[in-house]
Amino acid sequence: MTHKKEPGKKQAVELHVDRSLKNLWVDTLHLAGRKDNMCLIRLSTNLPEGLYEQVRFMTSKTLLKGFVDLICSTINYYPVKPQKKEQKEKTNPEENATGTLQ
Repeated sequence: MTHKKEPGKKQAVELHVDRSLKNLWVDTLHLAGRKDNMCLIRLSTNLPEGLYEQVRFMTSKTLLKGFVDLICSTINYYPVKPQKKEQKEKTNPEENATGTLQ
């Protein structure tokens, strides 16, 4: 079935659901970046018998950034990248080598 696109309205994308797919519990994320802007993502489950890979997929770094943004907004968690030690020393001269303020 086709729908006529009305001017000024976005056409809805049809989602095709594969009901044979199982829901999986995963508790481990493995991520490997490549030089060609691609990433390999593997999700696995830790069991007493060992680590079992559940899902493996590849995507671009650009799309992966969108996935991370969506995850962060969904769980309302926005981590902050820690400063490198050199940057901390430059930005805060009162801080000593152990990372504490005097």
